[in-house]
Amino acid sequence: MQSASGPASLTVMSPPTLSSLFDLVGDEMALVEEWLKSNLIDDNLFVEDLLRQIFQAGGKRLRPLIVLLSSKASAREAGKLGRLHIILAVLTELIHTASLVHDDVIDRASVRRGQETINKRWNDRIAVLMGDLLFAQASICLARIMNPSIVGIYGQVLGDLCSGEIKQMRQQFSTTVDWKIYIDKSIAKTASLFSAGSHSGAILNGCSNGTIQALKDYGLNLGICFQIIDDLLDITGDAKETGKAVGSDLRNGVVTAPAMFILQREDEPAQRLRALINSRQVAQNEGVEEALEIIRRNGGIDESLALARSYAEKSTGNLEALSDSVYKEALASLTQYIMTRTA
Repeated sequence: MQSASGPASLTVMSPPTLSSLFDLVGDEMALVEEWLKSNLIDDNLFVEDLLRQIFQAGGKRLRPLIVLLSSKASAREAGKLGRLHIILAVLTELIHTASLVHDDVIDRASVRRGQETINKRWNDRIAVLMGDLLFAQASICLARIMNPSIVGIYGQVLGDLCSGEIKQMRQQFSTTVDWKIYIDKSIAKTASLFSAGSHSGAILNGCSNGTIQALKDYGLNLGICFQIIDDLLDITGDAKETGKAVGSDLRNGVVTAPAMFILQREDEPAQRLRALINSRQVAQNEGVEEALEIIRRNGGIDESLALARSYAEKSTGNLEALSDSVYKEALASLTQYIMTRTA
């Protein structure tokens, strides 16, 4: 893989706290939280209980944060947002949450963010329908924005989410290293939504094509970086922090960057890792622990960090097209946060 061609001019000396970034959009995020929990299309008590379980599990709300910061960074009247920007942030989080509910069914996950998943607490059918309900709510929000360009952007996101899952299924337990497939899958599953959120606010703001494209590229590169770090945390993370068992990806046959950096070689560690995956031994405790140890001891972590950093630098570099503001700096800080996150 090739790294970025050089360091970006926007840099942050120390990793920021996420709370300091949320402070910049505190009022708007309060509205997002309120709308997520109250502005829903089904008032059935059972459904309400399930939705409460989903949203009380929280999550970092990174995607609505990106929407709000990008919208403020590109606003014609400094930092001023309207009702449509809040709806945009809400629908972005609804799509993300719906995709997680469906992912838990696909992965047979029993825990998400340290809490029992809907499919574990009830069953797969209810979980699928709850995911569908959240997608439906997102569609209603999208209709309220009444912007054909943004409808098209988020329609593409929904297609990307499905195609990303299909690509991942087709590559299950595959030891063939194809970096294009990996990056394309990362875009479909994660970066597509990041990118939609990062530049749709600029469209609402009536910004120039140059500004819109810069924010689109910012979100795309940031999303790829986020996915690489997410894949890395499956190898290095603490289950108490990440909310899921370490090695879950490998157990499910999902081979990501840390393993791919080993598999692209022909040495003994690569051959052993390939054998563990091909034989499905990684689906068992002993096999996955051996595979994780091979990755940790043979450079998979460092090389994955370098790859993530190259996309973080590209993302920060994309911001150079924006006028200077505290929101622009916050977007740059967000890349540093993602590079240093532990959950």
